[in-house]
Amino acid sequence: MIDWIVTFTLQKRLVVWMVCAFLAIYGYYSWTQLPLEAYPDIADVTSQVITQAPGMAAEEVEQQITIPLERELNGTPGLFVMRSKSTFGLSLITLVFRDGAEDYWSRQRILERIQNVTLPSGITSSLDPLTSPIGEIYRYTLETKTKNLRDLSEIQRWTVIPALKQVPGVADVTNFGGITTQFQLELDPAQLTRFNLSLKNLTDAIATNSSNAGGSVLTRGELGYVVRGIGLIQNLNDMGDVVVTQRGGTPIFLRDLGKTRLSPAAARRKSLSCPRRHSRQSRGTKQEPGCLRSPDRSLSGSFKLSRCHD
Repeated sequence: MIDWIVTFTLQKRLVVWMVCAFLAIYGYYSWTQLPLEAYPDIADVTSQVITQAPGMAAEEVEQQITIPLERELNGTPGLFVMRSKSTFGLSLITLVFRDGAEDYWSRQRILERIQNVTLPSGITSSLDPLTSPIGEIYRYTLETKTKNLRDLSEIQRWTVIPALKQVPGVADVTNFGGITTQFQLELDPAQLTRFNLSLKNLTDAIATNSSNAGGSVLTRGELGYVVRGIGLIQNLNDMGDVVVTQRGGTPIFLRDLGKTRLSPAAARRKSLSCPRRHSRQSRGTKQEPGCLRSPDRSLSGSFKLSRCHD
């Protein structure tokens, strides 16, 4: 056999050279198309169905949200493992697909199924960003000696995060710490009793007096003027000017019933799973991975790469 191969290669030298040239060219082309990554993504194709239900207890979340979603998601093509967790105001369902499943195809199957689930009024489910457990690539902190935590939170949400999401390949940016500013009204019970008002009267008044209304077009000669009503609350003064009721022709404003102020929203504890490797934290505050505590005038965050990026 070996003698025949040697004889054939010597007699058919042109054919052998052509085959070698073809293999060399094809090998070079295959090498240029080979995807190289410093840290190959070996994680399974995973998606999470996230449903927020503010005010609902864990048992109600389990019965009214998690269980109906699980029943509908059972039998999803390519599904390997499904896990769920129900806590106060939050339902989290994790779906792991078999090896070889395509990310976008799997997510499309999930979206098709959760649309068939009837959830409580005002509650909708969504999918997490397309990333993987080892997709977290960088951590950073915002620090300052001149601004307070509220200002840092505004910079983080409206400047830093939108800028990072414009970077190609970045799937999501997660914020750790900070505060969420709210318009709050500190009511005076004596004033409510004086004007015979309830909390529902106040909430209804705020809801009906915080919106913009579109009108028509008023034509004057060759010009047209757009008519619109502006009533959306923009600051504390607008909130204080909301009319709740009237007594003897005199309007009763919100500012007559208490004090308006800017205050942080009530914080809740959260649990966060961070990757065990491939993460880097910038110099600044000393924090454990996933810690949500943030010292004064300091804010941190992290961003993840998309699972399917160019």
